[in-house]
Amino acid sequence: MVKPAGNGIIVFAGTSEGRFLYEFCAKSGIRAIFCVATEYGRQVLCGAEASGPVIRTGRMEEVEMLALFREKKPVLIIDATHPYAVEVTDHIRKAAERYRQDEQIQARVYYRVLRSLSEAEDRAEEDAAQGKADVMYCPDMEQAVAYLNRTTGNILVTTGSKKLKELCKLMDYADRVYLRVLPNPAVLQECLDNGFQAGHVICMQGPFSEEMNVAVLQEYNICYILTKQSGRTGGYPQKITAAGRCGVKPVVILPPQETNGVSVEAMKEILKEAVTAGAAG
Repeated sequence: MVKPAGNGIIVFAGTSEGRFLYEFCAKSGIRAIFCVATEYGRQVLCGAEASGPVIRTGRMEEVEMLALFREKKPVLIIDATHPYAVEVTDHIRKAAERYRQDEQIQARVYYRVLRSLSEAEDRAEEDAAQGKADVMYCPDMEQAVAYLNRTTGNILVTTGSKKLKELCKLMDYADRVYLRVLPNPAVLQECLDNGFQAGHVICMQGPFSEEMNVAVLQEYNICYILTKQSGRTGGYPQKITAAGRCGVKPVVILPPQETNGVSVEAMKEILKEAVTAGAAG
C-alpha cells in the first residue's frame, strides 16, 4: 500500500469522476485533499468508505485556491469538477498556473479529468439519429429556454439547480416545469424561493435507470426533457432512450468543448506514478 508522507495531491471533485478517484485513493492508501463545494457533496464523495483521503468542504474562489496551494505545496492539482462548471475550472486552472510560476515548478502540475463518451451514449445518439428520439441540441441554457418558450406542454428539467434564474424566464414555468434535483434541503428551498411549486420538485439522487426515467416522464405527463449531455456516468443514455419510448422530445444542452485533459483511468496511472516516485512525499 502506497502512503505518501504529505498532502501533495489536491483534487477538486464534484462528479462521478471525482468519486472514482476518491475510491481509488482510499483503496490505494494515497493521501490527498479532496475539495467539494457542499456538505452533501462530501457525503456523496466518501459514500460507505470508513476512511479515506481528507475532504475539504466549501466553495472557493481563485484567491482561496491559490492560498490552499501555497499552504499545501501540491505536486498534482486535479480538476474533476463537472464538465459544465466552466467558471470553477477556469479558477482552478488560473490558480494552479500562478502557483506553478510562483514556486518555479517546471513539471506539469494541473490536470483536467475529462468525461468521455461511452459506447452506450453512442448508441443513444444513433437511436436519436434514427428517429427513436427527436433531439433538439442547444449550446447553452439561454437558447434552450428560448426554444422551449415556443412550445407547450410539461417540461422535466434535469440540469441541476444552478440555472434556476434562467429557467424562470420560461413562460408559465411554475405550472409547466418539473425539476429533478439533488435531495438537499438547501436546493429545495432555493427552488421554492424562485417560485417553483413544491409538488413540481423531485428530490432524488441519480443517475437513474431507463425504467425510472420512463416512470417519471409518464407520471408527470412530460412533453420535453431538458438535460445536459452528461455521458454514461450522468445517466444520459437512459434519459434519451426513455424519452424515445415515451414520445418525449429531449432538449440537450451541449457540453463545453474541452480537449486538453485526461481520462479517469489515465489519471489513476498518473497518481500511481507520482506516488511511486515519491513526488507526494
